[in-house]
Parts: sequence; C-alpha cells; structure tokens
Amino acid sequence: MNKKLRISLIALAIFLLIGISVTSCMAILPKANMKPSDYDLGVTMQQASKEDKPILTVFYVDWCTYCKRFMPKLDKVRNIHKKDVNVVLINAEAPENESYVKDYKISAFPTVYIIDPKYNNRVHIDGPFLESVEILNTELQRYLNFRNLIKQGEACKK
Repeated sequence: MNKKLRISLIALAIFLLIGISVTSCMAILPKANMKPSDYDLGVTMQQASKEDKPILTVFYVDWCTYCKRFMPKLDKVRNIHKKDVNVVLINAEAPENESYVKDYKISAFPTVYIIDPKYNNRVHIDGPFLESVEILNTELQRYLNFRNLIKQGEACKK
C-alpha cells in the first residue's frame, strides 16, 4: 500500500473517531441539563387517578438543582414499575397546580408522595429515600407489597 493511501486511511479513521465522539457527547450532554418539565411521562393526575394503580407523585420546580438531579433516578424507577405504578410530575409553580400544592402542603422540592386513590391513602417519601434508585425502588416496592396484602385480604372477605 502506498504512503499517500495509508495516510488518507489514517486521516479518515481519525475523522470518523472524532465524529463519533462528538456525536456521542452531543447525545449525552442535553440529558444532563434537562429541567424536570422536560421529562414527558404522558400521564396527568386526572388520568392516573382513574386507574387502579398507586401514583408516585413528584412536586418539582424547574430551578431546583435537587429536582434536576432526581429526575433521572425517577425515570429509572418509573421504568422498573411502569406496570404497577403511574408516575405524575406536578410543577409546583404552575397556576393550574395551586390546589395540589396547598392540599399537600408543599414547601420543599422535590416532594414525593405515593398516592393511592383506591384506598384514599397518601404516603410521603422523605428526602433520604430519594438519594438512589435502589432506595426509592425498595420503598416503592414496600408500598406495593403492602397494597397486595390489602387486596388479598379483600379477596378473602368475598
């Protein structure tokens, strides 16, 4: 192989590597800068309340750095439990959500509740339980296990 062809192939390989690296970085960077409102879960509180599933409800504001860091974890937990739980995001600064913010006494962000319309129950999830996917997943699974026990008890009464 002649020298010019070899140099051209090396230059092409370097160009491709740089192109792939830049493209990969561009695909990753915007996700790191996403605001909570950029996450589209496709379900509202009204829709979720009509289903026979608990609702993992997250009150957030877009300027909150804790909320921004929490959202990727929430997204992972949502994917784990999508058959058993609806996840709803509520922007606490949106005027249409004022009644929820007052009803749930929201004063810090993110604030997370498991709301179960079927049993008229709401469970507040404290901040330390939001630190990792594993911890939040464990807490949510604990609630789902308890809910299943209630359902089994109802079935036995019939």
